[in-house]
Amino acid sequence: MAKRMATCGWLHVRTHAPTFLHGLPVNETLIQQFMTDQHLPGLAVGIQRGSDLLHEGYYGLANLEHTVPVSAETVFEIASVTKLFTSQAILRLAQDRRIALDDPVSTYVANLPEAWQSITIRHCLAHQSGIPNYTSVERYWQITREAKSHAQILDLVRDLPLNFAPGTRHAYDNTGFYLLGMLIEAVTQKSYGDYLREIIFEPLNMTHTLANDYDRIVPHRAQGYVYGDGALHNKRFYDISNTFSAGILLSTVRDLLTWAKALHSDVILNVASRDLWWTPQPSQTGNERSTTYPYTLTLGWFIVDDPLGQFYGHNGGIEGFASAFLHFPQSDITAVVLTNCNFVNAPHQLALDLLRDLRLI
Repeated sequence: MAKRMATCGWLHVRTHAPTFLHGLPVNETLIQQFMTDQHLPGLAVGIQRGSDLLHEGYYGLANLEHTVPVSAETVFEIASVTKLFTSQAILRLAQDRRIALDDPVSTYVANLPEAWQSITIRHCLAHQSGIPNYTSVERYWQITREAKSHAQILDLVRDLPLNFAPGTRHAYDNTGFYLLGMLIEAVTQKSYGDYLREIIFEPLNMTHTLANDYDRIVPHRAQGYVYGDGALHNKRFYDISNTFSAGILLSTVRDLLTWAKALHSDVILNVASRDLWWTPQPSQTGNERSTTYPYTLTLGWFIVDDPLGQFYGHNGGIEGFASAFLHFPQSDITAVVLTNCNFVNAPHQLALDLLRDLRLI
């Protein structure tokens, strides 16, 4: 593909001083080394315990061509961290008794294949549906710049056999979360973005969090970049119909930390719904525990056993952006990492390294 060169090389960007720092001092060498190793143009980091902000830092550039520094207002694409909000919205519908988690998705979403009829909402939330992942289809990557209907996305995998019987195994699956967004719209008769704004973003005053729309002017929107051939390049256009409820949201570090403060409150979910949301949902074979980095799934969260302690979280990666959201329930510590380059390998690792260096856990 044709690539457009960034006007400012990463060697300059990586040494760019932080635009804002708050709270505990972090190891700047660690930050700069991470940016160098991952070829990052810009980086935003936030760490808090409960409602107490422990560290907030913004590094590098949100836009290379206009030399715009990353700041507290910089809006990033958060990619699959979106799935945490999708799952919360589904739990809210269940709490309001508008759906039941063990209902088949086909109860609410019409015209699904016969093989999908027994797949439940719970299967999709725990990545146990068995439906092939539409982003793993080779043809998908040839048409990511095209606008597509929900039906056209499902058509990519509609005629493929299930990878396994629902509930028997775990396999990360964007299709299941795409279906959950369709379900939200069918039940609420509102757009996915409007429903999340109504039940999550507005009640929490998350003023910079919204569903992406490239036709919309979004103040402080970061430009996304990709790294290749020894340089940064502007990301290719990636139509939002490809992501939907599996990865469409925009947000900031401050908004995500605001959301984290409400994870243990009744503002969005009551205690029974929160307990259900965080309850492990192992597959029948438990194959998710046999990976090189074993984890357990809840209804949307990954639970990871780390030397620092068990944390709940999700990473995100999309054309031009990478993100990580980690929450340690026992210590009520949350760490957020947002970047505007999709080259990043394991963005959660920076959060873990910072927490380890600060000896917060």
